[in-house]
Amino acid sequence: MITNERAAAVPAAPAALAAPTAERLAHALGAKYEVKRLIGRGGFAEVYELWDRDLDRHLACKVLHPEIAWTPGMLSRFRQEAKSLARLQHPAILPVHFTGDGEGLVYYVMPFVAGESLADALRRRGPYSAADAVKIAEPILQALAHAHTQGLVHRDIKPDNVMLEEKTGRVLLLDFGIAKLLDPRTSTGGGAKTATGFTVGTVQYMSPEQALGQATLDGRSDLYAFGAMLYQMVTGTPPYDGNSSAEIVGKHLADPVPVASDVNAKIPQWLSAAIVTCLAKKPEDRFQDADEVLAALAAGRASGSTGLVGAQTLERQVLRSGHVRSPGGRSGGGGAWLVGGAAFTVVLAAIVIARRLGYLGIGVASLHNALVEPVEVLNDGVPIDTVAPNATERLRLPRGSKGGLAWRLLRPGNPAIGEPLEGPLPMLPRRGGRWLAAVGAEVGGQRYFAPLITNGSASDITIEVNPGTAAAVRCNCLVSKGAVRTHIGYYRLYRNSSVAAYNSAHPYIGPHADRPGFSSRVDPQSGVVVLTF
Repeated sequence: MITNERAAAVPAAPAALAAPTAERLAHALGAKYEVKRLIGRGGFAEVYELWDRDLDRHLACKVLHPEIAWTPGMLSRFRQEAKSLARLQHPAILPVHFTGDGEGLVYYVMPFVAGESLADALRRRGPYSAADAVKIAEPILQALAHAHTQGLVHRDIKPDNVMLEEKTGRVLLLDFGIAKLLDPRTSTGGGAKTATGFTVGTVQYMSPEQALGQATLDGRSDLYAFGAMLYQMVTGTPPYDGNSSAEIVGKHLADPVPVASDVNAKIPQWLSAAIVTCLAKKPEDRFQDADEVLAALAAGRASGSTGLVGAQTLERQVLRSGHVRSPGGRSGGGGAWLVGGAAFTVVLAAIVIARRLGYLGIGVASLHNALVEPVEVLNDGVPIDTVAPNATERLRLPRGSKGGLAWRLLRPGNPAIGEPLEGPLPMLPRRGGRWLAAVGAEVGGQRYFAPLITNGSASDITIEVNPGTAAAVRCNCLVSKGAVRTHIGYYRLYRNSSVAAYNSAHPYIGPHADRPGFSSRVDPQSGVVVLTF
């Protein structure tokens, strides 16, 4: 943690601070509690089993890592937020009995639960079936709905914070709001931020807005993390992973949303669709509250549907729907094609669905947009459709328009940044029963690239592309410090292309940082290259 507050004076003597944490905790709690053993260790705390001598019961105590430099302001916020969390009364939320600090430690005490975390269960048994995953998901969503109505956000939904009770199978959500208690940027009185570049959470499950360090988060951030956790429950892995936290955060911000049913074909389509909605990049595109997710899961389960027939399977069924033998055994040749009522209904339904999917019919085509920005489809200069980044969309084309269509890039920013990028739609060859076209990062023999800028410097920066050449272009944009994979548009690509970053306080003058020699790393389809300053 980085903060501009003075460190709190440590009440314990240096010799006491050198003592094991268990001994210090025993002194801080007093004679009423016996510290029995260390039962777990996480990213920000150690967990000890306690024995309450007065009430003859087991308790669990989380001791926040002593290395955290607690300040008076942070301790004050910790106590105030703990009071807010005490309002939560829900069977799926593990309550906090009390909090305390002493002997250089900060801790909170909660009931002791015999069981295992969802993270341990996933490591032990692998992914869950859809039905079992939904059984675990529903109590979590109910707990989130209860907390969100009171304005409280968890901020760290992950399998490690879900406990499965051994005897009853009860699902419990742990550490509600603890991430906020640890965040030095939050305050109870609307005061100024006190930290720089500090983000609380677990990167595999962190919403884009949380990764960007937004100070105010709402329940939709929890729903994103819940979607990432549900994805892992049914596939066995988180939706995004990588070799570093920065790489994983970048994927949350820029990579397409993965589809769980593409990883595990047994996942029902309705469940996969619900996960995709939870993982939408923008909060307004997600479910707006936990009750909406519960309703979607209930409707999908009630439908009894296990998913749609795959498009290729459907095409094969349609193409193979030939004549059926007559009762007398005659077929083909001069015999009649006889189709029973039920079979005819199935074939007819298949044809209807195939038309909707773009496998049959006139004026139907699919366009794949390999770029990282959306493109607009034009017919005689009039927009008729928009295709999202790295997506394939089915287009309904006017008759006779296959040769006169065009596309253009929808540039980011307002006003738009980057260079205009447009061109005619390629001819639409028929593949696998569909008309297909593709838009990529090359137009008329000229390649383009999209630099995604990560700013790890101490100041905001502005960017100049291809500096020192006749093609130099200033993005007229600001990339704030801490930003990850910021889009700044597309630019013409040359063998000696380079990108320079300037301090935004003195744009395009004075010291700057260059990033040359990346042309060979540019993705040929999307034009993407990631540059870090």
